[in-house]
Amino acid sequence: MAEIKRILVRGTNWLGDAVMTTPALRQLRTAFPSAHIALLVTPLTAGLFEGCSFVDEVLPYRRKEDGVAAFIKAVHDIRARKFDAALLFQNAFEAALLAWLGRVPLRIGYAMHGRAVLLTHRLQHDATHQGRHQVHDYLDIVERAAQLTGASFESDAMASLTASAAQRQAAQALLQGRSLTRRPLIALNTAATNSRAKCWPTENFAALADRWASERDAQIVLIGAASERENAAAVIAQMRTAQVVNLAGETSMSELIGLLATCDLLVSNDTGPAHVAAALGTPTLTLFGPTNEFETAPTGAYAELIRVDGIECARCMHRDCPIDHRCMTRLTVNDIYARSTAMLSPNE
Repeated sequence: MAEIKRILVRGTNWLGDAVMTTPALRQLRTAFPSAHIALLVTPLTAGLFEGCSFVDEVLPYRRKEDGVAAFIKAVHDIRARKFDAALLFQNAFEAALLAWLGRVPLRIGYAMHGRAVLLTHRLQHDATHQGRHQVHDYLDIVERAAQLTGASFESDAMASLTASAAQRQAAQALLQGRSLTRRPLIALNTAATNSRAKCWPTENFAALADRWASERDAQIVLIGAASERENAAAVIAQMRTAQVVNLAGETSMSELIGLLATCDLLVSNDTGPAHVAAALGTPTLTLFGPTNEFETAPTGAYAELIRVDGIECARCMHRDCPIDHRCMTRLTVNDIYARSTAMLSPNE
């Protein structure tokens, strides 16, 4: 087989999923140290990979913003770059169609959503994938590419990100501008863009933040997307302390990365920023209810999760709970406070 010198990776669309691809991207760089690796991703996740050593080029794919024009442009860009191989981390039919129309000779991905005919090398989802962490799906694609050339491959499933000096400086400027200069600095991610069922009640987050402020003199910052700002405001409205700032929807990706790297702790619903913080090495406690932690839990040296045991309908994957939301409401403020306190550095 001809040498693979130019590799296109169609990345994932959601922030948490994008973080979960980082182990595979690192292994891809190890397997193909001299190859040019280009990553095609949405604007939402593009900033996550700025300055990453395992990617040479980030290609923003503005499909949602620009419609079919973005698709046509991507096909032309892929053809012009003359890639030798396309690794399709995204499982959509369109991802395979882009690579096929872009005339990429090797197209590697999972045979699903009717796209098998567009792939030259197909991986299968079967019963062995149930309960297996999602990072291994991406690692398997890289391993298949490595097998084609006899390249070395080692499976390391730990997600890892490093905040650059510029990202940390951007976060420091943001914090100083909001008078967030005292320790400990605790971040809360109180919403979830794609699922109301994932969300711990706002009154519980408010009580938790008040307890941090009163018992540890902590400053609290609420983070999230612009669509989650109203939820964060609802939390603040139920708080007694004034030691809180709502930054939901006000941070760029660079500022968010720098902020999460700076914070002493993040307590979060099962959302993208939890994956980012965990990968950065920030102590991160993720609250799980309707989603499956065995498949999508944030990974990192200081990442932990908490859920209520004995809930029969847990891991249902519903976006809206059809009954009483017991998997989340039975997580108590005392439980979360005790667990998160144990994660905080003794010096904080």
